[in-house]
Amino acid sequence: MNEQDLLTALGPLAPLYQDPAITEIMVDAPTRIHVERNGRLEKTDVQFESAEAIQHCISAIAHAAGYTFAGEALVEVQLPNGTRMVAVPAANAKDGPCCVIRKPMPRNITCEMLVEWGSISAEALKFLKDVILERKNILVSGGTASGKTTILNLLADLIPADERVIVVEEAREIQLSPRPCGVQVEAGGPAQVPYLDLINLAARLRPERLVFGEARGPEVLRMLQIISFGHDGSMTTIHADSPSDALARLEVMCLMANLGLGLGEIRTIIAGALNVIVQQNRLRDGRRRIMEITELRGLENERYVLVPLFRYHHEQGVLERTGAKASWENG
Repeated sequence: MNEQDLLTALGPLAPLYQDPAITEIMVDAPTRIHVERNGRLEKTDVQFESAEAIQHCISAIAHAAGYTFAGEALVEVQLPNGTRMVAVPAANAKDGPCCVIRKPMPRNITCEMLVEWGSISAEALKFLKDVILERKNILVSGGTASGKTTILNLLADLIPADERVIVVEEAREIQLSPRPCGVQVEAGGPAQVPYLDLINLAARLRPERLVFGEARGPEVLRMLQIISFGHDGSMTTIHADSPSDALARLEVMCLMANLGLGLGEIRTIIAGALNVIVQQNRLRDGRRRIMEITELRGLENERYVLVPLFRYHHEQGVLERTGAKASWENG
């Protein structure tokens, strides 16, 4: 599939897809098509002639990705260039078939651009670079469309080039810059390899760093165990609104593994595996900001010890030091 094939499959959506300011396209009905532009939702003037035309578009995109959409089943596909589409057939949607198309993250975004945009301060960026050099394990937390995968990509790109990085994902989202040594593996495929199997395999691929896709289910327990078994400097993401919420969600996922572990044991595993939580949120005006950088300093009386090191000040619009120092910092 080349770019022209995709644009042909998109039909009337092609101009929206080509707009660099648009990150997602939402087709709710023939005359109701919205986009996310620069972090904000807006209605477009683009229309389909009918519900059947939407179904034809969905089928063409699915075909371009190597799938078949007959209009009767839910569809979730990812194209070779990273574009993702989720579609619902007419039988399950009130106004006919609908879909959401999410474009891949532009590879020209840099850490310096985030500083320029105000998404992170220069001091906080330097701190995160030091965190990576210190081989601390990082959890990037954030809500839907908050930009947490973008942050994970940029942090992973800061890993020294001479280190072997293994990227393990359930669905391909991470787009690391080319590296001399390392591999990127994805669950599914013709053999339908389970995500948990890949997580178990990752530790045997001779990693110096492990980068995992978003934590979503019970396989998180095994992921945390592997990280804590000497794979320092690893990182992953989770859908959560705060560092404490992120840890609570990890607990629930670990309990879903149903291995008979108690909450205290699970908290010990989590506290032993993670060092730093980077909280990324999308503000009401659409801007994406790192809101907090927090160190997880283990447990005290079976409760997490969370020490905020940086916190976003809404009035000044900047991420600032709280005055606390990380446990590994001198002075």
